[in-house]
Amino acid sequence: MSQPEMYFFWITVFCYVAAFFLYLYRFLSGSAKADKVGTWLAATGAAVNFLVITARTVATGHLPVRTLYELNIVVAFLAVVVFLLARRYFPWVSLLGIVSVSFAFLVMGWGYADSTAALPLTPAYKSRWLAVHVLFALTSTGCYVLGAAAGIFYLLKARFVPGAEPERYRMLPEKEILEESGVKFILLGFIAGTIMIISGSIWAKLLWGNYWGWDPVETWSLVSWLIYGIFLHLRFIYAWKGRKLVWLGLGCLVTNIISFWAVGLVTPDTYHTLDQITRPIE
Repeated sequence: MSQPEMYFFWITVFCYVAAFFLYLYRFLSGSAKADKVGTWLAATGAAVNFLVITARTVATGHLPVRTLYELNIVVAFLAVVVFLLARRYFPWVSLLGIVSVSFAFLVMGWGYADSTAALPLTPAYKSRWLAVHVLFALTSTGCYVLGAAAGIFYLLKARFVPGAEPERYRMLPEKEILEESGVKFILLGFIAGTIMIISGSIWAKLLWGNYWGWDPVETWSLVSWLIYGIFLHLRFIYAWKGRKLVWLGLGCLVTNIISFWAVGLVTPDTYHTLDQITRPIE
């Protein structure tokens, strides 16, 4: 990690952590000023997060797609950007920053703790389809996190009779709006996830000569995509609503986390096979 990248990294983490506590204080106290300052810090953190990504790219000479640290700094950035875009059009979404911003600094910390060592790109990683695949994979995760955040606040608010909930829950919209917003975020994530699957299949074709090889990462990506597809099918075709739909959405996020992070921890050899490919990839 270069010195500029290190400075940018810790400034980003500080901004995200501070934004998290301000959003939490906003939820507990109703302070509008905490909301405003928290959003400013989240936006500043995202801007500096982009500088982390830029510094990493300059230092390594390639896009940050090679290591867990590199992927995590990108997914943190995209999770906060998705949140800030939603916040721009729906001010109440600021409370969802409690989840989205905390997710961002936690995955950045995890990546830093794993290893910040720069690794060269082997031919398998030198593909434009990889860039598309990774971009939409991480964007879908950012959308899914925001959808899960809406679900969490739905469950918190659903514990009370409408009109009798504590004051802090009255800052939230009606349960139906929380539920519908969560579904929309998940739908956006599903669209991004579909592009991820398609671009990943094309990349696989260039790597191994076939579009699908039932690799553990491929398999879990498909499992997560199918489960989110089931979620949307139950919502739009069978009109599922309420707690059971929200709980299903939270369960879907678990499959995405397994696909994105857990598979690589359990079967690290999956990624090592990419280093064995020496021929150029388009």
